[in-house]
Amino acid sequence: MLVLGVISCLSLPRALGQNAGSSSPRHVLVVSVDGLGASWLTSPPPGLRIPNLRRLMAEGSYAHGVFSVYPSVTYPSHTTIVTGRMPAEHGIYSNLSSREAGKNSKDWYWFSSAIKVPTLWDVARENKLTTSSVFWPVTVGAPINWNIPEIWDPAKGMAADPLYVAKFATPGLLFEAAMEVGPPQGTSDDVTKVKLTAFVLKKYKPNLLMLHLAELDGAQHRNGPASPDAAAAVEKADERIGDLLAALKEAGLESSTDVFVVSDHGFFSVERMISPNALLAQAGLLTRDGSGSITGGKVFTMAHGGSFFISWPGSQSLRTEVEVALKPLRDQGVLYGEFGREALAELGAEPAAQLALEAPSGAAFDGKASGEIIRKLPQTTGTHGYLPFRPGLAASFIAWGPHIKKGGVLRHIPMTAIAPTLLRALEIEGGKLGVHPPLDEIFK
Repeated sequence: MLVLGVISCLSLPRALGQNAGSSSPRHVLVVSVDGLGASWLTSPPPGLRIPNLRRLMAEGSYAHGVFSVYPSVTYPSHTTIVTGRMPAEHGIYSNLSSREAGKNSKDWYWFSSAIKVPTLWDVARENKLTTSSVFWPVTVGAPINWNIPEIWDPAKGMAADPLYVAKFATPGLLFEAAMEVGPPQGTSDDVTKVKLTAFVLKKYKPNLLMLHLAELDGAQHRNGPASPDAAAAVEKADERIGDLLAALKEAGLESSTDVFVVSDHGFFSVERMISPNALLAQAGLLTRDGSGSITGGKVFTMAHGGSFFISWPGSQSLRTEVEVALKPLRDQGVLYGEFGREALAELGAEPAAQLALEAPSGAAFDGKASGEIIRKLPQTTGTHGYLPFRPGLAASFIAWGPHIKKGGVLRHIPMTAIAPTLLRALEIEGGKLGVHPPLDEIFK
């Protein structure tokens, strides 16, 4: 992800959003630890050192797990957390935003204008509360008072480029923060994000602050969720939680802030990769260049790791051709399941998708359109994107603070319950996000 760096060529801060202080005594800090599956908290490996997370669980309330969305990937999940709606309603169907084969394949859903329903920051703003976001997904251009959104230059990939981020952040905010906290120490993006968050907490004291930490997700993708690197990343995330709790105290907000630690999905280990696009290209449903990259086609596909979505115009009767092209996958028994439009509608997934393939345990899908259809990986990796209720894919939820009940233990909850619960924590009455009631039982 992106780090701050030294931003010496930016102007001094102009108007940092609507920065007039709110009269509300309530504050809410939402910390998303990307990829923090519930099992890290409820059945951790022996010797895992997570004292801060254990403290929040013991002194507050938590859930045994959170059922995510389909596909269980970062951007749709984070949008559900702040809207209380499923992807079919809120419009963020995947991480990647392109819906045309071979076009803009590196663009993500960075821009909040793509969200089709009210968000947590919208309702907070309507109720005259101040808001902040630090690298929260799908927040570019959002009406957030102090906003450092998650975005990168698609031409460079997910590389550190603070000047690029500064183009989309609240004017002058990154420069102001750099002058205060200095350049990053070491190579940890999450450490830098926490420093930015601490700066905003202390100086602006927003009623709502949302932070997205992503290093755990990267460690699990690289080496799998059962790896020592993954466990080390969980411990580092716990340290970051400790840093944030200290920052709240320094800011004088500890007695008025409810803290929510959430995540978007769990992880599966992966030993095999499956390439459905290669079969679809062989059948003439996708076109590719000499290097195997997709250039167009009759269908549009999206590989989500654990799932693979296929779309085509409703006026075209391509199902038979698609079914025939994918027959080798069925013959080899490498599909956990297949879902048509009716099933996808029940799952709240992308309305335009005609078919979704689900990978079995130990396998995942990629977007390659050439080469072997099924191949064994040289080392174990990890991914998500599977059906959210498969064992091991549950996300996390912890609530802690002056208004949170001690010892509240919930079973599995839907991700759509989080946004209404955050509204209640902010004491917003009359605002509505989604149809699920708030988790009243966690409050004093």
